[in-house]
Amino acid sequence: MKRIALISICLVILSFSTSGFSQDNKNRRYPIEIEEEVKPEMYVVNNILYLKNAPIGKRVEIFTIIGNRIREIYIPSSECEYELNLPRAIYIFRMEGTETEIPTVKKFVIK
Repeated sequence: MKRIALISICLVILSFSTSGFSQDNKNRRYPIEIEEEVKPEMYVVNNILYLKNAPIGKRVEIFTIIGNRIREIYIPSSECEYELNLPRAIYIFRMEGTETEIPTVKKFVIK
């Protein structure tokens, strides 16, 4: 009697464990691919401003450390570079963001 009960329990367990393999592909769940949002980058080397992944059609404003706006650059492409020809000082660069992200603000020292 115990042997029959043990065999029937094993059969029930096996039938439930293999039922997942017999399902069709419609009911399977696949992982969702999430696109990573690319952040804009800006850096200055040898008095040249480099922009990567910049929002096209936006602008970069350059301020002195006391808050005077000295230049405004419009961004024609997502990767570009501009020669600044700025005197030695500390500057604040503000790149406008898209509708969903905040502006990128960085401080650079021109040597």
